[in-house]
Amino acid sequence: MLDLGMILKISFLLNPLASVPVMFLAYEQHLNVKRVAVASALLALGVAITFVFLGPLLFEIYGISVDAFRVAGGIVVVLLGLSMARGGRDYSGTKQDAIVSLIATPLLTGPATLSFLIIKSTEVGTLPVLANLVAAFALVGAIFIAIAYMIPKINLTYVQFVSRLLGLFLIGLGVEMMAHGIKVLLFSGTSIMPA
Repeated sequence: MLDLGMILKISFLLNPLASVPVMFLAYEQHLNVKRVAVASALLALGVAITFVFLGPLLFEIYGISVDAFRVAGGIVVVLLGLSMARGGRDYSGTKQDAIVSLIATPLLTGPATLSFLIIKSTEVGTLPVLANLVAAFALVGAIFIAIAYMIPKINLTYVQFVSRLLGLFLIGLGVEMMAHGIKVLLFSGTSIMPA
């Protein structure tokens, strides 16, 4: 049931490195960074699990086909990848009480992550996606705990470089999602709207 490829894709989409500047902000504000890391990961996992269960239902309610959503989700993933590849986010104005929410969503479980999870849950089923999601969050949680312990010694320049590199992989994933969705919509002979 566990799929290493899916675990890595989810982990790339969660992109824990994008949260490091916000964790630095928590450190500078003398918050318990370990508690912020754990609370953020748990809140993000809860949001992700909710969307895995509700996503297919939302398709039915709004009459959206999986492939139309795959194109839309691919666009969002490409935009996230471009944002990561360009860098330059500034969280200096973030209020102390909003740090956990900011890390949980949109940094960990933003539209790109949720789009990917919804599409995968309709393709392969809810249980396989949940198993891989929990495994990906275990990996992200371990990274968060390691970051929380090492935060006084971390060089943000290296973190931003790796995050930009991961952004390129996300752009590729988004293009792949869009290409697959467009191919099915244009060449399958089926209607864009489900029956």
